[in-house]
Amino acid sequence: MSTSRDPDAPSVPGRVAIVFEALLGDGDAQLVYEGLYRLRELMVDALRVVQAEGLRPGGRPFEPMDFGIPQIDRLLARLGADPADDASPTEEC
Repeated sequence: MSTSRDPDAPSVPGRVAIVFEALLGDGDAQLVYEGLYRLRELMVDALRVVQAEGLRPGGRPFEPMDFGIPQIDRLLARLGADPADDASPTEEC
């Protein structure tokens, strides 16, 4: 799992990852990245389960935001990590 980002990416300054890794050290920063990727994976799986079960709180389908998936993606981007490999599920999963 790579944590490098394109330095020309417009939404995330390249210096963010450097500061984060300098703060924690490479090993601990990698643990944080891996934990966030794993949390995202668990949330995507949970969303797929509730969508497959047809659960609809208040009559509306669950969405990725209900499970914090976009928020995790934004945090990973702010920390300079690569985007997650899988796409977030849609309401039709």
